Amino acid sequence: MDAVVGYYNAFTEYEANFKGQDAIEWTTDHTEIPVYALAAYLFTVFHLAKSIPNGLKLRKIFAAWNVLLSVFSIIGASRTVPVLVASIYNDGMKSSYCTDPEQWYLNGPSGLWTALFVWSKIPELLDTFFLVFQKKPVIFLHWFHHVTVLLYCWHAFVVRSSTGLWFVSMNYTVHSVMYSYYFFSIAGFKGIARKIAMLITTMQITQMIGGTVVTAMSAYYFYEGGKDECFVDPANFKMGLGMYSSYFCLFAVLFYNKYMKPKDAGSSSSGAAKAAKDSSKDEVCGMDVGRDGAGFFHQKGKPGSSAPPSPTKRGKSE
Repeated sequence: MDAVVGYYNAFTEYEANFKGQDAIEWTTDHTEIPVYALAAYLFTVFHLAKSIPNGLKLRKIFAAWNVLLSVFSIIGASRTVPVLVASIYNDGMKSSYCTDPEQWYLNGPSGLWTALFVWSKIPELLDTFFLVFQKKPVIFLHWFHHVTVLLYCWHAFVVRSSTGLWFVSMNYTVHSVMYSYYFFSIAGFKGIARKIAMLITTMQITQMIGGTVVTAMSAYYFYEGGKDECFVDPANFKMGLGMYSSYFCLFAVLFYNKYMKPKDAGSSSSGAAKAAKDSSKDEVCGMDVGRDGAGFFHQKGKPGSSAPPSPTKRGKSE
């Protein structure tokens, strides 16, 4: 027990003395890391998966992985959300998305967990590997989400975007619940998972709205007075607006299809018509998004299933 307390005290001391600019400089000097990581990632998704004859049984490992990510996100949220809330309360909303991070959240615990958030987007790619090695189909939005988030976060950290703590705090909060949902689903607690599925979809949509608004406001103040007025990078907020607005569209349509769209009135429709209706639930803006009601870009299927996706779905996801 004494050893555990000692490690904890050493870590909290490291948190308190953390210098975020050092982490930014390291990240800037290693921009090759996300490039290599995504090259390996896309190779695995589109080519390595085809060479695996049967799905591996990884249910327990996958469940443990989601518990790990959930705990990581809970700790991250506890270190970043209070700092964001305090900034809004003490200095106003604009200060929370326009002030140079060096002046408020880049150092100390919030700075460390911001850096860890950015770097964690690489190990989060393992989410897809678990699907691939279990021979579950990987739909377009799943890998698109991982690729774009990694690139955007790495760039935002390198340019020291003032909006960063908003994105980190929101994402940690949502992931705290989302990865818990995954664990309950994988571990067989379907009843618990169903109760929080709609909540998470709502949280995701709220996150996209918040991200879009914060990014748009930072862009407005930047064009009003330049970087002295709002410490953001034009290329980064342009990418942010595109990413958040597209995600909002996709989540909103997914929410409508799952929770608001009228159910079939009867069973008299033909088999072809019913198949068309079922297929339409998997499409948003012409892309296959899967039927996961919580909207996490996961295609539902039996664990370990070796059946490949249908030709239609394979064409849309690849």
